[in-house]
Formats: sequence, structure tokens, C-alpha cells
Amino acid sequence: MENISIILSDLDGTLFRNDKSISDFTKQTIRQAQSKGLLFGICTSRAKVNAIKFLDGIEPDILITNGGGIVYYKEQKIYNCEFTVEECRKLIAAAFEVFGKDITLSVDNEHALYSNSHEELGDKFWTFNDFLDFREPCMKMCIQSLDKEKVEKVASVIGLENVDYLPFSDIPWYKLSKKGATKEKAIEELCRHLNITSSQIAAFGDDFNDIGMLKFCGAGISMENAIDEVKKAAASVCASNENDGVARWIEKNLL
Repeated sequence: MENISIILSDLDGTLFRNDKSISDFTKQTIRQAQSKGLLFGICTSRAKVNAIKFLDGIEPDILITNGGGIVYYKEQKIYNCEFTVEECRKLIAAAFEVFGKDITLSVDNEHALYSNSHEELGDKFWTFNDFLDFREPCMKMCIQSLDKEKVEKVASVIGLENVDYLPFSDIPWYKLSKKGATKEKAIEELCRHLNITSSQIAAFGDDFNDIGMLKFCGAGISMENAIDEVKKAAASVCASNENDGVARWIEKNLL
């Protein structure tokens, strides 16, 4: 692992324990890796505003958020990929038409996470919006459904070739993002900016949208608690998120 210079970790089911906390051991291990010159980054589907609130004690060198829609390196934005205002409005209108007016949606961009839910959405920091006249670009739209055919109908209003859509394994939602707003594409842009190859990156994940990232990076590591598809795509498997798998792998292989 002498070639590894960057560590990237997903959050939910990966760096986070099940209660969304990060252990002191993990925080200490990450700081130790950074003190040795390794760069540490977050690569998550969470909106930026809904990721950084949980990172107390960790100062990432790299932030890839909104499912790959935005990349920050040392607080400088180096990549942005989003649906235009018009594309976002078309997707929202199609979601209401296909699923009905009672469908629950969430939409996020660099500045906020919005939802038309009148209930709390887990731990998410969100702003209520009925989406009847939404006029902002967005990096990701999520629909509370696992009906793939209906999701495809929604995505088709701006062309299926322009949309990536994947389910979450732990919640009954589908994620729609711009074609270039994937974790692997974001990492490709990071590599271009830093003039490095993906072989220099160790990446950790557990869910469907981590598969491309793990295949793309030099060391793609699945969590023990990951879904089977992720384990099959990964080069190796580390301990679970509840057992500080990311930190223990770093300690063993990089420190």
C-alpha cells in the first residue's frame, strides 16, 4: 500500500456507526494518517450541509458530497455537476404526475436540503418546500419509492441518458442525479486536479452507489456490513462500521 496517498470514505454504514457517531479511535486514526501526509476525504450521497454537521473532530482535506455532484479540495470547489433549474422543475413535475401529489421528495444542492415531508426525515437537516414553484438547480433528487419503472418514467422527461438513478439498500428511496454526478466521476475530476492516478486512492463503501467508486480506485474496500454487490465489487473487505472498520484498515495498512 506504499502507493496510497488519499483515503476516501463514505459516511452512512461506513465511517458512521449505526447511530451516526464517529468513534474517538477513528478520529484519532484519521488525524494520525493526515499527520503522515496522507489526504483524507469524505465521499457521500449526503448533501454538503447534511454531512459536515457530523464531522466534529475530523477536518477532511477533500469533500465529495451530494452523491458526487460537488468536490472540494482544501475548501476550494473544483467540480460541480447539477441539474439545471429547468431540468429540476421537469423532474419534480414528473414525479408528482407519475407517483401522485402525495409522494415524498427531497432535493438538494450546494446550499440546502429540501423536502416536502411534514415529518422528520431521520437525522437530516432539511428545509420544508412543497416544490410547487421550485426554482433552484439541484444535484440530487430522491423519491420515496422502490418502483424502478415509475422512477424511469420520471427520469425520462429529461432523457434517460442524462440521469443516473439508483436505489438505497437501507431505505425505500431512489436517488436521481445528473449523469456526471457520481462518486467515480467526482474522483476522476479530483485525480485530474491533483495530477494523480486513481491507483493512489483507497476508498471505503457499503451501498450501491459505492460500487463504481470501489472499482475505480486502487484499493476499493468493502465494509463487512456492506450489501453483497459491494463485497463482490471490492478488492477486499474490512471490519464493519460498528467495529471501526475504516480506521482499523488504515492502522494496519497505512500507519
